[in-house]
Amino acid sequence: MLPTLKIGTLDTLVQLSDELAKHDTAYESTVGKFIDTLRTLTQASTNELQSMLTVDDKSVDQYIRTFAWNNAKYRSDRALPEIISQIGESMHAIDAQLKTKMTQYNAIKNSLATIRRKQTGNLSVRSLNGIVKRSDCIQDSEFLQTVFVAVPQTLTRDWTNSYERLTDKVVPRSSAKIASDSEYTLYSVVLFKRVLDEFANKARDMRFVVRDFVYDEAAMEHDRVQALEIVEQEEEVLDNICEWLKGSFGDALTAWMHVKALRVFVESVLRYGIPPDFLPVIVKPNPKHASKIKLQLAEFYAYLETSSRASQRAEMAGKSRARKHAEDSAFDMHEFSNILSEYTPFVFFEIPWTFLDSE
Repeated sequence: MLPTLKIGTLDTLVQLSDELAKHDTAYESTVGKFIDTLRTLTQASTNELQSMLTVDDKSVDQYIRTFAWNNAKYRSDRALPEIISQIGESMHAIDAQLKTKMTQYNAIKNSLATIRRKQTGNLSVRSLNGIVKRSDCIQDSEFLQTVFVAVPQTLTRDWTNSYERLTDKVVPRSSAKIASDSEYTLYSVVLFKRVLDEFANKARDMRFVVRDFVYDEAAMEHDRVQALEIVEQEEEVLDNICEWLKGSFGDALTAWMHVKALRVFVESVLRYGIPPDFLPVIVKPNPKHASKIKLQLAEFYAYLETSSRASQRAEMAGKSRARKHAEDSAFDMHEFSNILSEYTPFVFFEIPWTFLDSE
């Protein structure tokens, strides 16, 4: 399952051990983002997601069970830091692409939401295209203008009694009811253009909403076409992102699994010494019996703790780690206690796969 890799110095291995642990956590998060994003965008069921998420035409389960080092992609004759750097660069590029694509999609989605809000909101915010007719407006007047005002249902009587006196130059008895919904009634009123700003300010004080609307058939057609274009763009970008997610998922998972493999190699050399003489295996237990099986394996391999070579290498690795901790930060006894409580006589790493829990 693992090729013969270049080992390097003990200090390098200890440094790589800490670095790989950070990469492991980060790449697990990236794989999780892929799955969560695809689930959100497609509204797919768990079974549907499982069929979408493949690696080299294999299901995730099949790929992990049959994992083999990809020497064509990550050459084993290179130094370990170079391999880790190569994996990091590929994952950084994948993560950056994901962010860029989602930013693009969210921008279009927000534009579409704005259009839909204008089409479905109440009369104080929704577009008046299709509600106001040409006959509701004064056309081509040099001095007069028809203004549309959304009045809360509880204030319609106040509007009727006060609109003529909000400012001078309001045409008497010019108010007409245009439309109504559960929250607002839309009225038209005719006034002189030069008092529009004053009228709008006075209306706002009365909690009346003066709509910024001018009847323009060309502008209405432009808005209609623009709305259709944004809908098409949203569908196109959504399809593009989903296809990219499905295609790039394999690259992300492959990188993560190679980091897992490198952690097994590095920790095994630190614990058991050189030349490397260990057997990496993948165990998939029934989740209900995982703790029990781990305990049984620990009891079966307890003899490894008494191995003189293992003890010697563990001591050397411990000293090197202690030096690094001293350089980096104060030693954390709580963290050390957690490490001891999770210790097993064999090198052990989990591949958490709760992203696709059964529904």
